[in-house]
Amino acid sequence: MAKWMVAAKKADFNKIANDYGITPVLARIIRNRDLTEDEDIRKFLKGNLQDLHSPFLLKDMDKATDLILDKINNQSAIRVIGDYDVDGIMATFLLYKVLHVLGATVDYRIPDRIADGYGMNMRMIEEAERDHIALLLTCDNGIAAMEPIKRAKTSGIKVVVTDHHEIPNYAEGDRVCYDLPPADVIVNPKQPGETYPQPGICGAMVAYKVISLLLAEAEDLLPKKEAEELLSELTIPVALATVCDVMELTGENRIVVAQGLGRVANCRNCGIRALIKAYELEDKTLTAYHAGFLIGPCFNAAGRLDTALQGLELLLCDNAEEAMARAMKLKELNDTRKEMTAEAVREATALAREKLAGGALQVLVIYLQSCHESLAGIVAGRLRETFYLPTIVLTKGENCVKGSGRSIEGYSMYEKLSEQKELFLAFGGHPMAAGVSLEEKNVHILEERLNQAAGLTEEDLTPKLYLDAVLPFSGISDRLMDELDYLEPFGNGNTKPVFAQSAVKVWGMRRIGKDGTSLRLQLTDAAGTSLTGLYFHGADEFEQYLTEEFGEDTVRQLYRERASVQMTIAFAPSINEYQGIKSPQVIVQAYKRYVIS
Repeated sequence: MAKWMVAAKKADFNKIANDYGITPVLARIIRNRDLTEDEDIRKFLKGNLQDLHSPFLLKDMDKATDLILDKINNQSAIRVIGDYDVDGIMATFLLYKVLHVLGATVDYRIPDRIADGYGMNMRMIEEAERDHIALLLTCDNGIAAMEPIKRAKTSGIKVVVTDHHEIPNYAEGDRVCYDLPPADVIVNPKQPGETYPQPGICGAMVAYKVISLLLAEAEDLLPKKEAEELLSELTIPVALATVCDVMELTGENRIVVAQGLGRVANCRNCGIRALIKAYELEDKTLTAYHAGFLIGPCFNAAGRLDTALQGLELLLCDNAEEAMARAMKLKELNDTRKEMTAEAVREATALAREKLAGGALQVLVIYLQSCHESLAGIVAGRLRETFYLPTIVLTKGENCVKGSGRSIEGYSMYEKLSEQKELFLAFGGHPMAAGVSLEEKNVHILEERLNQAAGLTEEDLTPKLYLDAVLPFSGISDRLMDELDYLEPFGNGNTKPVFAQSAVKVWGMRRIGKDGTSLRLQLTDAAGTSLTGLYFHGADEFEQYLTEEFGEDTVRQLYRERASVQMTIAFAPSINEYQGIKSPQVIVQAYKRYVIS
């Protein structure tokens, strides 16, 4: 059971409300997001592209753009090397698109997830040597490509690394030492000596900073007005990457996602328009949900089950009919990926329950040999949600065991894996996620060592439910709902507001949905306001909880509206509209028995 935590941050909510023309409820929510300065509140509510941090704030950005412009002006061959996930595909598209517009001699490569693995490898360097490439420009990778970059430099190839991943490091006593590759220039907000105000940006955002400065420095190649229009259009792929790479939607991340998704209705990219049409979203306002769970996964599915080049080529397609055919193929791949994922999650969940029944574990290491290796990260994420434990899912690759991990608050997965680096053939990532390759003989050793060194407390292993405020049902109004829209886009670091109410009388319930796994509840709060509550995909668990707390007979009578129980509920407010009539309702997020304190 999650620990419920109602925010108790202090502020003059009435003053904030008066200053910005909002309700005190919205003022409280804004304060809960640690926004106290006027400028931060303004950017949160009304931020635009002018509020993004200057590219010059990234260390060595000027050196990177000078080198790239030199190769453009000399018509030297440039090759962009990206990655096979949404972030890598979008970053590759951004760099290739702008370099092409500026007249560069440029092409691109994206590694095959299965054949190549993550990032730039030695085969790519050998190919670049044969093709007489003068400059290799990485995006969303490269910071860990020590040996390939050494080879490139020996061959006289210039290398610019643009990346956002953690820098490989090791400890010497109390000192942390960093293994930086010998690139000509590194642009990475996490490198030593970096002072960038928001280091938690994705690879596509780093690429966006590069192209922003390139376009500013190349007015002789592209007029300023056209450059500004292009940069505005390219916020759309940056938004998709930021959401899908689960960056915190704060600061400039929030701004670029809001701006990018807001421009989708007028998007000129045939590929993105085709995907929106494939999901019948043409007349809808695109949200972070659509980006993260519908559009973005299509690009990931290409990289997982086929080749990420399909996603990149969709973005580069300028024929509407061809783009539609490509988009439908990506959607089909994503549908297949969903089916494969569901089966893998079922198998992995059973294995996890078996492990946990055998003894207490703080880190789950699940070796799912038959699982497609591209699905390991998704499955790890689902197990992490179910069991609230750091989880690594491993699969049997062609030459070794490969896998991905997903973590919880308070457990830096990258740091913990770094402590066991001698077990790996390769690894990388950040505190909340990581990828690994290792020999099969080390799987059990890894599980033992990670659990021995976990050091997680009971508090660490208790999921937290963060609540914005106590809200009576009567407070759910059209104005409040309109104001909650100001908070979009929702996601990591800016979750959808959740409210609480105690002593809620549940006096009726009915199963709904095709499979009957959801519930419609009749609710009345302590002040006497009644409305409908919806609880999705948890009817069995809710019924079991009520049975344990109140008995089978009470549950039977609740279905007949002949009994009632008192609960404390956490909910997201909503408005139901039916035949032109609007009425407030709540989407139940969590529940527990009401106990008079």
